[in-house]
Amino acid sequence: MMNNFNLENQYQLYLKRMELLPEDEMHPEQRKQLRQTFMGACGQMLFLLRDEVGALEERKAVEVMQDMINQVGNYFLKESNKSN
Repeated sequence: MMNNFNLENQYQLYLKRMELLPEDEMHPEQRKQLRQTFMGACGQMLFLLRDEVGALEERKAVEVMQDMINQVGNYFLKESNKSN
């Protein structure tokens, strides 16, 4: 069973969801930069959730989190339309 709170597991899920190459097929520098970017983004999001969103009233926190989810979704929709 996968530990959902393990960032390494989340990174592997990210690679699959984005249909990226398996790490063993990546150039070493690509692998290093992608992993650093993923972990850096996770860290930033964790700080945001802990320090900013965690300080909000529950209803507002849910709204803010939904807005951030929408922003990510809109980014990927926009990017996928560029490649078509």
